[in-house]
Amino acid sequence: MEFVGTSAQGLRKSKEKNERKISDLERKLAEVEIHFKAEKEKVNLLECCIKDKDNFIKTLQMSIDLVNQTKDLSIQKMQSQIGVLQVALDLSKSSTSMKDNDDKEISGSVDSNYQHKKKNNELNSDIGKLKEKSGELVEWIDKTQKYENNLREKEEQIARLEFKIDESKLKIMKLEGVVQEKDDKIVEMEKKLAAYTLDAEDTTESHVFLNSSKVPSMKLVTLPDFEPFAAVFEDIPSAGAGWMIIQRRVDGSFDADIIKKLINGCGDLGGEFWLGLEKLHRMTTNRRFELYIHLVDFDNVTAFARYDNFVVGGPKDNYKLMSLGEYSGNAGDALRSHINERSIHDHTFGFTPSTKWWGKDDCNLNGKYCGSKVQLDTWDGIWWGRWNLGNRCSLKSCKMLIRPKP
Repeated sequence: MEFVGTSAQGLRKSKEKNERKISDLERKLAEVEIHFKAEKEKVNLLECCIKDKDNFIKTLQMSIDLVNQTKDLSIQKMQSQIGVLQVALDLSKSSTSMKDNDDKEISGSVDSNYQHKKKNNELNSDIGKLKEKSGELVEWIDKTQKYENNLREKEEQIARLEFKIDESKLKIMKLEGVVQEKDDKIVEMEKKLAAYTLDAEDTTESHVFLNSSKVPSMKLVTLPDFEPFAAVFEDIPSAGAGWMIIQRRVDGSFDADIIKKLINGCGDLGGEFWLGLEKLHRMTTNRRFELYIHLVDFDNVTAFARYDNFVVGGPKDNYKLMSLGEYSGNAGDALRSHINERSIHDHTFGFTPSTKWWGKDDCNLNGKYCGSKVQLDTWDGIWWGRWNLGNRCSLKSCKMLIRPKP
């Protein structure tokens, strides 16, 4: 992976795009919640309406039952009266027939005739009353029929309302599902964002994790007034967590690049690379950093050197090694002689060809890589002091790491 500005800009745009997506999701979620509250209020109103309708239906049913009972009693009473009147009418007809057939036998009794006429008048009066009752009964039956029709209409209306309520409940369930889905997605995105973002302490720096299958501990580093850049972080069991790798040599893959790219850096973050003098200057002058150097020879013997105040100068100082601080470790204090050594010549603004480093005495970790253990007779190699039995021998690998001083 090359250090280029466009990759950092792309990462910024990707972050901004994710933030806009989260903002859109929050806005849509707010709209869904408002719609959900409105639907819930509608359901409450419908439930109150249904309750009122149920009470009204009960009242109507009681009225209908009362009408039916009254109607049945009236019909029974009228049927009884009709029976009595019918018997009386039959008797009247029988008497009239007997009177016509045997007129001579009853003609002498005026009083008896008067009684018959009186009874006929009473019968006619009862028949009139019966007809009146029959009319009232028909009217009651019509009213009952209207009540029943009205009841059926109300039941149909209630059925339609219940159907609408079921539809609303189904819609609300779907909306609740959508809201829950959005909530889950927002929680997931917030977790991802929380996992991707880390604020540094006591500085304006921030780090955002990048996706990288090759280097999973890669982060994006931002510095004040400087373009963000990618860096690799790891923990050192004996020295603690949060170390940023600024240089790594394992196979000589960046030997041809280092001459031209000592200031801005070169190589692959997953393999060999040099972070660059300008980045080191920006970081180490912004706050106090410590330096950890890890060495491995071709016998797989390891050693380390640690300094507690690592400072690199800027362009005006030709990127001098300004300070190292106190030394600790078992590899030897080989870098001490490089303090105040420059990486760039004043007259050509070119790079030191022999070391690609600060100085050329005692050590060089940016020199030419050798694929096997070799006793060097030049400064242009990867070596550290007289660590290997007092000889200047090539190293199998090396790594430089820095972190803010706790």
